[in-house]
Amino acid sequence: MHSTDHDFGHDALSGLTTRVHPDPSGIPRDWWESLAHPSAYLAYDWLRARSGTLHAAPRFVGVAGADGEALVGVPAFVTDRSSHPGYDPVRFLAMDDLPDEDIAAEPGGTAALTRLRERLRAMDTRKAVVIGSPGRMGGVSFAKSLSPQARRQVLDAAAAEVERQAEEALADMVCWVYFVEGADETVDTVLRERGYTAVSVGADCRLPVEWRSFEEYLSNFPAKRRRGILHEMRALTGAGVTVERHGPEVLGPELAALELQWRQKYGRHAELDATIADYRELREHVGDALTVFVARRHGRALGFMTFIQDGPVWWGRFPGFDYTAESGLYLYFNLLFYRPLQAAIDEGISSISYSMGSYETKCSRGCSARHLLAYVRAPGDPALAADLDVVDRVQHRRFDRIEQIYAKHGRGERPRPRTRPDRPSGA
Repeated sequence: MHSTDHDFGHDALSGLTTRVHPDPSGIPRDWWESLAHPSAYLAYDWLRARSGTLHAAPRFVGVAGADGEALVGVPAFVTDRSSHPGYDPVRFLAMDDLPDEDIAAEPGGTAALTRLRERLRAMDTRKAVVIGSPGRMGGVSFAKSLSPQARRQVLDAAAAEVERQAEEALADMVCWVYFVEGADETVDTVLRERGYTAVSVGADCRLPVEWRSFEEYLSNFPAKRRRGILHEMRALTGAGVTVERHGPEVLGPELAALELQWRQKYGRHAELDATIADYRELREHVGDALTVFVARRHGRALGFMTFIQDGPVWWGRFPGFDYTAESGLYLYFNLLFYRPLQAAIDEGISSISYSMGSYETKCSRGCSARHLLAYVRAPGDPALAADLDVVDRVQHRRFDRIEQIYAKHGRGERPRPRTRPDRPSGA
């Protein structure tokens, strides 16, 4: 464990201590949980359960006050080519899913992306320090009582320590990744002042649950889309498939095998025994916050989808599907959207977050895309920032185009949010 003392003077916090934890389990749970987390992905139990899935070396940074009280917590990892692809800058900054039409439409887009990918290939054997929580949702946890000035000061101290860790690890790059654009002004201000460049690396697809009933959700779509959704729901039930809701106890070998089929379809390797072990960690540390929707026919699981509940918000996690089942069951739509949405409406859930990927598909069912930013600092490559700025414009062009398509043809007009006196506030 490394510690550094900071004194910010008379008009600021003084006597701050910065500590680096190479093992998250060494952080006192009460200390970390005294902080305000921007999402369930920054909670102690989630980090304990899932940090190992990144295949990286943890370097969690905590800043404490003069009396040892928690002021800020930052989950950081030293990564390399063996790490999870979502936490290896060589792969997540390459943005291989960018459509050619959006690249070509941005002046200088093709050349900038080509130069960026060439730089990343040259770094393929090098390390990076990546700040972000497992699950592709970034954020920084602050003490609730901090003033805006104090927030900036403690984050500045944490960022300085992260950069010191990068120097010690001989890392070429520091990346704070998967931060929702506009969600935390402190993070944006401090990191830009420290020389980081922000670039959109994708989007979180968020579905605001603004309807009093599933029928009201359906009425939000044009007639053709409504008929399609009803057809997809009837196809599942007509084939004798039932969908049941479970807690974490259902996560076991049967569902792990389905998750592996899903991962293999998209070229993501995983082992059955390791996946089952991950489930044990989730049951132990996350437990009752997990909700799992499982589709079965004659007792056999055909697919599933997991969600984490965090107050009035559901965060969609990993699914699994049996791709040997006949086509035309629409397992994806029923398990990710229709059945969970019915439950969410009944329970007063304010929003469901579906993470990254399949953007057009998710937006066609009512989601809006929120940019996820990476803040990138590569001291040895001063020209990198200019190319990242161009690629950021390409990403914004891309999601503006998707939003315009589905605001007009997929979702229709948004209803006004309903008012519930007993509904928790915030998302």
